[in-house]
Amino acid sequence: MAHYYDLSVCEYVASEPNSRCLAVGWLEPEHEFARGDVSPEFFELLCQLLAKPWSFVATAGVHRCGFCRFSGGGSASFKGHHISGVGNGMLFIPSGSAIYVSPTSIAHYIDAHGYCPPAEFQTAVMECPEMRSLAYMRALLATPARQWIQKTHEPVA
Repeated sequence: MAHYYDLSVCEYVASEPNSRCLAVGWLEPEHEFARGDVSPEFFELLCQLLAKPWSFVATAGVHRCGFCRFSGGGSASFKGHHISGVGNGMLFIPSGSAIYVSPTSIAHYIDAHGYCPPAEFQTAVMECPEMRSLAYMRALLATPARQWIQKTHEPVA
């Protein structure tokens, strides 16, 4: 998996340097990261969004957690929200004209390794419409994701 510092441009999905596509939670052992507490309400909502994340990006394979010595991270569940595909997908959180992009392993990093995402990401998660809802899609289309979605749906000549 690629490493990105929090709130840097997530070049995994956006190549423009001024993009409002911001990386959150792309952790690797060689790099320091913010640690601290998050609210149970934030974590539950994050897990709910991760249960069936909408994505327009295909990933190849699974990224095992570089911090876990033996298990590699595996699956995760919290209050009935089962996160399938930990380490093999991305979560897109729209927020105004920005979009936050996280690996699906972000909940594992928070729970098992004490990672504390930036406050603005936590706010965006708390305000995020229900995954796959019309409100979510409208919020997503107000971000740079609009161009990516259009590119993936252009007819091939």
